[in-house]
Amino acid sequence: MKKVSFVCTSYRRYYCVRRILSQFYAQSYPNKELIIFNTDKENPYELDIQDPAVILINNDIDYLTGNPYENRGQICRDAVTHATGDYFMLADDDDIYLPWHLEQAVDGIEANGKDAWKPEMSFFATPNKIELVMNTMEASVIVKMDKIREIGFRVDKTGFEGLSWYTKLRDEGQLDEHNKDYLPSYCFNWGDPSEVAGHKQSGDIDNPDNFENHKKASGDIPTESLKPITSKELEDTYDKYYKYININAFKFNENYYKKYFKK
Repeated sequence: MKKVSFVCTSYRRYYCVRRILSQFYAQSYPNKELIIFNTDKENPYELDIQDPAVILINNDIDYLTGNPYENRGQICRDAVTHATGDYFMLADDDDIYLPWHLEQAVDGIEANGKDAWKPEMSFFATPNKIELVMNTMEASVIVKMDKIREIGFRVDKTGFEGLSWYTKLRDEGQLDEHNKDYLPSYCFNWGDPSEVAGHKQSGDIDNPDNFENHKKASGDIPTESLKPITSKELEDTYDKYYKYININAFKFNENYYKKYFKK
């Protein structure tokens, strides 16, 4: 069974990273690791319980230049150097990943024989609404790790970092953007309150100060060691997505619904 590296980069989003940790443990796919790459050296994370499947790095210096990071592409590139998996999946710290997210992705990429797999649509959440939308959504994609390392990440603009590998694989026919064989498992989440989410890098891509603005607006620093959110908090996080899937079950492939929907 091949291993999935779930890669999370973060800066002062303590609750979000705790939620990512919980979502990692909730995944039904067994052979996985979580890379947490924290670039706020002033407020380092410490794991509450040591777990070989969770790799924690506190670092704010670019491995190649020896200078402080200037964009997220540099951070993602360095974070991936710690990964030991066969597959790469991005764990955007503020997004939502339902328990079959990794399992379905591995099933998909192993069935299609390509270098990547993604669902056609994923959830998009705002404070009062969730819907299914079509978008690039790099965090919904699973990619062979050797391809991520070969192609790399864009380092010119924060927010564009994943388009390097996404666009190349799509244009080469290795990533089908219109794959309809899936049950939604990922949410591009804009539903958190500002004190949790801080600033959305993906919402200000063309701003040359995007990277620094994100750091200035992110203020949720760790108050204790890093541990999962409570089971009740995770249930509450997932609840509206489960309800959406149940209400709209007739819209989804029955086989995928039966296989992956394990509430």
